[in-house]
Amino acid sequence: MSAWVPAARLAHALFGSEAGYLEAKIALLSLYAEVDAKVAETTKDLTLPCHAGCDACCHEAVFLTPLEFVVAYDYLSAHTGPAELASIVREATALYEHHQGLIDAFDVPPPGGAADHTDIARQLKFRCPLLAADGGCRIYPVRELYARLFGASFNAQGGIYGCHLVGEALVGQTLTLLNAASTAQRLSSFAHARKRQVFPHYFAHLWLPE
Repeated sequence: MSAWVPAARLAHALFGSEAGYLEAKIALLSLYAEVDAKVAETTKDLTLPCHAGCDACCHEAVFLTPLEFVVAYDYLSAHTGPAELASIVREATALYEHHQGLIDAFDVPPPGGAADHTDIARQLKFRCPLLAADGGCRIYPVRELYARLFGASFNAQGGIYGCHLVGEALVGQTLTLLNAASTAQRLSSFAHARKRQVFPHYFAHLWLPE
């Protein structure tokens, strides 16, 4: 393996044309803006531990759709140099190879008759390959929907969808948060947004044969 699919080529392959991709991208960014506004409203009176440089949420398996990945990859390609992009792709590919058994399990029905892949997701932990050395997110403006909801929404069981720091900080506070799963479900009507995987899976499948 010596090269990978450029962002423009990947977008064209999925959407058939630049216009098709741009239409889907604009719709996605509009949804992001709407969710961000709602999260800001529902958390404005809360004391949250989240701050610039905190990367606790970046060591979890956060999932995204192919559409979200293409938009993120497009942004990353435009805002990083060739050497840095190569390093990110290789790091993500190595993560995929290390966790391949767990990651590939999300592409098949849940084992043992389970309702979903939650138990597998809890086992999958890694440092996000898009996390910069200073603790910042390299794609923050176009980060995936679940990343926007992490630490600021309820999970399916009515608990906090977030890391232990958020859970501990919100004890005793009155909460009227979004539901993460139902909010994320809004993406199901978008093109190439019905399945989800982790960043290492997408990056590992960018490679072109030699």
